[in-house]
Amino acid sequence: MTDAAKPIDVAVAGHLCLDLIPTFSQDGSRSLRDILIPGKLVHVGEAALSTGGAVSNTGLTLRMLGIRTRLMGKTGADPLGESVKQILQRYDAADGLIIDPDSATSYSIVIAPPGIDRIFLHHPGANDTFQASDIDYEIIGQCKLFHFGYPPLMRLMYRDGGNELARLFRLARAAGATTSLDLALPDPASPAGQADWPVILNKVLPLTDLFLPSLEELLFMTDRDYFDQLKASAGDEDICKHYDYNRLPALADRILAAGVRILAVKLGRLGFYVRTADQNALSAMGPAAPADPANWSNREIWSETLDVPRERIASTSGAGDASIAGFIAGLIAGCTLEITAALACAVAALKIQYKTSVGGIQPLKEVLEMLPDWPREKLPFALSGWQRDNNTDLWRSNRDRAN
Repeated sequence: MTDAAKPIDVAVAGHLCLDLIPTFSQDGSRSLRDILIPGKLVHVGEAALSTGGAVSNTGLTLRMLGIRTRLMGKTGADPLGESVKQILQRYDAADGLIIDPDSATSYSIVIAPPGIDRIFLHHPGANDTFQASDIDYEIIGQCKLFHFGYPPLMRLMYRDGGNELARLFRLARAAGATTSLDLALPDPASPAGQADWPVILNKVLPLTDLFLPSLEELLFMTDRDYFDQLKASAGDEDICKHYDYNRLPALADRILAAGVRILAVKLGRLGFYVRTADQNALSAMGPAAPADPANWSNREIWSETLDVPRERIASTSGAGDASIAGFIAGLIAGCTLEITAALACAVAALKIQYKTSVGGIQPLKEVLEMLPDWPREKLPFALSGWQRDNNTDLWRSNRDRAN
């Protein structure tokens, strides 16, 4: 049976590239400024070559977890594109490739020293030509969930106020799939960084059931002035360490008011925040609606990251996409919200122990078995208006319906 004829749970479309990832040693460096010094020769180890972007990172991780997943990404008809195809063929996942002979394949050089947030040198290539008509909506109609990732790195998705992105999501929903969206953080000085993201989100979020941005992406696109203030005060540090989390519930309410049913915000080393709509809204999500809408409805929870010793961290590249795969897998498998949020953190924790953007992931059943005995990395601050639930080992806000 060909991949196209197999039953499909999830289709993952959007950004796809080839990643070149140099290996860095554990030398005690605390920031990229300690490493990338003009005129300095930096010794690195062997380079890993892997596919990257949301299609690869989230799609292949879902397949490793055992979720039947179709990948839909675009490459050029060039040597880099052939490398992408060969890598995906190892996972029996190349059938959904879209090959554009008039485009170059996208690539990234990923600089990701252990324990330090990564930096990318990126060429968008064929991703800039990706459009709604590239999607096979007959395949989408066979899926429970359609996930699209990284529109800020795909020119046609943010050009003209996001009309093409909204069209794509409208067609995916019309095909019958539950819709899911992940973002990426553009260079502020680039055309994507200058796009009117509030306008774009106002068009696409009413068509989005599951929204999974990072906190940094969400602030950049909804509260740019505050984002710029945080970046200025944080310097080289992750802005998640400097954010005023008393502001997060109001921000989440704005996103749900726009039409999103489930908001899951990636908080880096601080974990995963989830806010959900009411039971009627969740029941109307389509084929990937929660198996127990009552458990998922009107919730506000925070799952801390799972502890990984510093010496075992190989690379943070792809960790956010892996966490999305964990969350989607829990939703598709019918898990409770509490377990699904913990799964997101667990899959990210497995991924960061592997040096490429994809890898290190066990089947879903094995990951679930790890959860009860895997210690959490405790938050470095108190959460006002939240209580720890000792039964589920996560935090609940005072507004969480389960209280």
